[in-house]
Amino acid sequence: MRSSVLFAASGAVLAVANPLIQRRRLHTHTEVVMEWVTVTVTDGQQPATMFRPGKAHFKPSSTVAIVSTPEPTPEAVPSAPPAVPSPPPPPPPEPTPEPAPAPAPAPEPAPAPAPAPEPAPASPPAPEPAQPAPAPEPVKEAPATAPAGTDYQSIALQHHNSHRFNHSAGALSWGGSYADYALTTAKSCKFEHDLSPGGGGYGQNLAMYASSGDAQSFGANKAVAQAASNFWYNGELNSWPASDYGKPNPDMSQFHSWGHFSQLVWSGTQQVGCASYFCPAGTMVAGMGAWFTVCNYFPAGNMGGAYGKNVLPPLGESTVTA
Repeated sequence: MRSSVLFAASGAVLAVANPLIQRRRLHTHTEVVMEWVTVTVTDGQQPATMFRPGKAHFKPSSTVAIVSTPEPTPEAVPSAPPAVPSPPPPPPPEPTPEPAPAPAPAPEPAPAPAPAPEPAPASPPAPEPAQPAPAPEPVKEAPATAPAGTDYQSIALQHHNSHRFNHSAGALSWGGSYADYALTTAKSCKFEHDLSPGGGGYGQNLAMYASSGDAQSFGANKAVAQAASNFWYNGELNSWPASDYGKPNPDMSQFHSWGHFSQLVWSGTQQVGCASYFCPAGTMVAGMGAWFTVCNYFPAGNMGGAYGKNVLPPLGESTVTA
């Protein structure tokens, strides 16, 4: 029987610019069981706390536009004016036998020859259609733009920015250096935060997908999309207290349940760099191959006293999932 395990975690930065680090895990054996591990780090200390939240729920929002068309007002059909019998035509003047309709007109077949000048069809300058032939050229340009948004970088940005836009936050740009640091951490195949690459100073979110089946075929693109949309955003959006939007500091007692979400939508963050690395069975989870995804953010989010201006309420856009 196949089983799978999913994990997610994020790095967060709080007051005094010291990053709050957390992680979480989700184990599934036949039936999905989520297990998250959260770690808060302050200058090297990493006390860990284990907890098992119930399944996260999120409400997909949708908008239905109803357009009412006013019933067409029947056009007033002007009632036909009472038929006023036209005055009888004055008695035709004594039929002065006008020269009987000169039968001459009958032989007017002269106009008949007119069709003769049917050479018109002969002159169809239609041969010119040869010119429209060049039209197909523009078709060649279309495929040029088709292959867009299918690479790892584009997918990672898409699954971050679509959620940021729903919280009035600007789009993130790709941070190549932060992606390199993320790859270094991911290659360690150790499910724990590591801000040492590059000297730190950035926020970090972690996630892991593991399976006893063919985990490697899951792929890096799917791994980063699932981490950003399904774990960090949709999995935590409803854990953020609606009453805390706009407050400099929310209730931090539940930070472990929404810290990834707040980093992802943090308005002040401008760059993100991610990496998803496949770790063979046994390196992260016994008997299971795993995809370890790491995303680094700069400037770091989750800064104490700045939540009110950086974590804004959702606009109600449609839910995006991986």
